[in-house]
Amino acid sequence: MTSWAELLDLLASAPRENGTPALGETADALLLLLDGIGLDTALFSYIAHPNRLRLAGVVALLGGLAYAFALLRRRGGAALAAALPAPALLLVELEGYVPLFGWPGATEQQHVEAVVEPAPFDQHLILAAHYDSKTDLLDHVVRAPIEILGLPLTLLMLAAAVLRLRRGRDAASGRLERAAALGAVLYGAFSFLALTGGAFASGRSPGALDDGAACAVLVRLGERLAEAPPARTKVTLLFLSGEEIGVQGSWAYAAARFAAPPAVPTAVINLEFLGAAKEFAVFRGERFTTRTFPPAPELVAAVDAVHREQRGLPLWTTWYPAATDARSFLAHGVPSMTLLNALPGHALPRGMHSTDDSRERIVPGALDAALDL
Repeated sequence: MTSWAELLDLLASAPRENGTPALGETADALLLLLDGIGLDTALFSYIAHPNRLRLAGVVALLGGLAYAFALLRRRGGAALAAALPAPALLLVELEGYVPLFGWPGATEQQHVEAVVEPAPFDQHLILAAHYDSKTDLLDHVVRAPIEILGLPLTLLMLAAAVLRLRRGRDAASGRLERAAALGAVLYGAFSFLALTGGAFASGRSPGALDDGAACAVLVRLGERLAEAPPARTKVTLLFLSGEEIGVQGSWAYAAARFAAPPAVPTAVINLEFLGAAKEFAVFRGERFTTRTFPPAPELVAAVDAVHREQRGLPLWTTWYPAATDARSFLAHGVPSMTLLNALPGHALPRGMHSTDDSRERIVPGALDAALDL
């Protein structure tokens, strides 16, 4: 059986960013490793847009600056014209997966599939984790207020622009307009730092807890399944790329694989942030900007039952939603959930997408606990 150290050398010790040779090299190494275990393996190719989030930050910054300039010059029509396109472009690009501005640098990338398929089977379980990594200037907790303020600030900008149109160009600017102009600039600047700033960071994240350790668990699980295949259940171990560019990779996979309803009942358990502790949780929802999907209750109940049996504790449900690969499957009608580690005191995960996310943060015994679950 492959040791944890060997797997972490491959999956948690160096950056594997979208659009880089390291990502393709990791896919090739995973394919070779899983094939050597004796699993049926394949690559799923799709066109990725590695720069979509970086360019989204630029769009947000330019849109905020253009709005503030127009409003402070008392040009209500121009301010309204600047307030509408940027949010619309971001929604269409990031949530509609239409490459309006993210197409520069488009490249072919791969997911790695390893399948155990008994004959016959009457249900299909997909266990997924992403092997790509990302480096940002701001972590998830620091970015959260920026994301939460997006909709209120957009409404404020629209209200101030409409008011300026009604008052005319010669009327004195009010506090609402000054607040809207300042908010637009600050939101654009913070969005640029959150989405684009990581491109200029010198140190790159090795992506240990996010999400190399989970991929290591899947490889070890593959070794167990190769020795003792489950009865009547097809199992796909799915190693995803493109998660760190706005969950694009799993969207492409789900759109292709589940364009039509599956032939047998199918479910997805997505793995994130494993290796940080020996307790587990499920995200309470998988969010888009305009909608949130709850995890499949029957799937959560099944995992909770095993968690109670093994650990004597219920599976904790986080009070906050997330945007993981599970949302792609939920949006395509496939029952899904994301399993993660629950930190002591239910603390929020910190330091992801930075050099702090190194294999030294993996708690001894945590990977074995995840594998057993």
